[in-house]
Amino acid sequence: MKRHILILSFVSLLLTFCSSPKKETTPVKQDKTYMVICFDVEDYTSPASVGMDDIPKWEAEIMSEEGVTGTFFVIGEKARSLEKRGRTDVIQAMAKHDIGSHTNYGSMHPTVTEILEKASWDDGKATMLKNETAGFNDLERIFGQRPANLARHGGSYGPQLVAALSEMDAGYVYSPISLPGHNVVWFCNALNFHGEGNFGSFDDAYYRDSLFNPMLNSLDTLIPAAIANAEMVAFFANHPSKVRSIQFWDFNYYKGANPGPSEWKTPELRPAESMKTAQKNFRKLMKYIKSRDDIELTTFREMKNLFGKQKNEIGTERLGAIAKRILKENAIVIDEQYNPAEVFTALAEALTAYNETGKLPGVLTVKRPFGPLKMPVENPGIVTAEKNDVFTLSASALDYILKTGHLPSALLLNKHVVGTGSLLALFSKMYLEVQDGTVPDQLDILSFPPFPSENLQQIIKEVAAVKSWPVHREDLDMSNLIEMTKLQLWTLKPATIIK
Repeated sequence: MKRHILILSFVSLLLTFCSSPKKETTPVKQDKTYMVICFDVEDYTSPASVGMDDIPKWEAEIMSEEGVTGTFFVIGEKARSLEKRGRTDVIQAMAKHDIGSHTNYGSMHPTVTEILEKASWDDGKATMLKNETAGFNDLERIFGQRPANLARHGGSYGPQLVAALSEMDAGYVYSPISLPGHNVVWFCNALNFHGEGNFGSFDDAYYRDSLFNPMLNSLDTLIPAAIANAEMVAFFANHPSKVRSIQFWDFNYYKGANPGPSEWKTPELRPAESMKTAQKNFRKLMKYIKSRDDIELTTFREMKNLFGKQKNEIGTERLGAIAKRILKENAIVIDEQYNPAEVFTALAEALTAYNETGKLPGVLTVKRPFGPLKMPVENPGIVTAEKNDVFTLSASALDYILKTGHLPSALLLNKHVVGTGSLLALFSKMYLEVQDGTVPDQLDILSFPPFPSENLQQIIKEVAAVKSWPVHREDLDMSNLIEMTKLQLWTLKPATIIK
């Protein structure tokens, strides 16, 4: 079984516990599994008088005192709220740990997904780049460190957001995108750490010993099971505001409501005196985690550094091997090191170079375009291509990629539309023929899928589920984002820690 990241959701793990008991690069071998303790710091609506701001402060201070670290994902608006309230003490305590973004505006409408609901690729990406860069800038100014990652807030998702993060050199945490055996993947040219929102966990347990102690005791079994085949696990410690509040703070925004500050309501709260118990139990949890000799505490910033290496060159032998897999499996395959868009581009570039020089390049620099902008056709309507036509198509494809940064959704051949998948198969066949020293006068054009299908059902299920976030409008239409996600599966590949 391949080693992978696991986002540790203790609600699901408790249910499970109760019901059941050779490559080009080498994964780094380690004695301990990396663990990231992480938090979603969100509540900017509750008045300062109820003490929500104090919770991430004492959590960060306890962690520093106990010699542990982690990642605090902070909504941009929450950070600005702390700044306006003059809470430099909270900011300084948290800044001793890793600070990530939890989106710029959080639950305000329109949410990230609502903005992207009907947006084009270019418009959506530009808006995300503008909004989230502004959030990153504020977090950097306030906390003194630029976020390395953005964590999904509730149902805040869209492939245009992930593409914007790639330009911001940032990863995407709690992503709905994964591959079997690989919960850290590259998608839209950004590093994606798969995982659900992890709501629940210890949130509602810290304030009462009778709730907390059984959950703490369960970790003796749950953590070993979680790290058994994992390079890292992310331990979601809590939403700090939920340690005190019975409701989520953003009930103010449920079902599309968008109240102004004068209309914000304070969530139902646990007794103030129970926070002493919460602090005691949080410290107990931190001591417990630190005491384990099978984990190494780290941050998502460091995980991005470790998983963020990619192959920047592809050689003739590897490219040929991938081309053989494509034709043998009759599918758009996802290689361990190269995504289908990178392979498509390398094949087009290699064939174009061969047509111009009479030689296949020994090594190519990897280019990383995004997937097509429109759904490719599966059936090309033409069954053969002449030798020269194949080289013309490869040159046209390469030219399109270099000009637009996307794979073409189709190219015309004798007035017939040949989709991206069929082009991939055609280029694979010609590349192998050339590699074998033969250039046939004519090649078959195959009907081929429009996008990769590996783990498709699970990915689309998770993408569709972001609609159910209670903050979202009930009539939110996910169809455009689902189709765009399918098209960007051309950019999907595993991410691994490599030497």
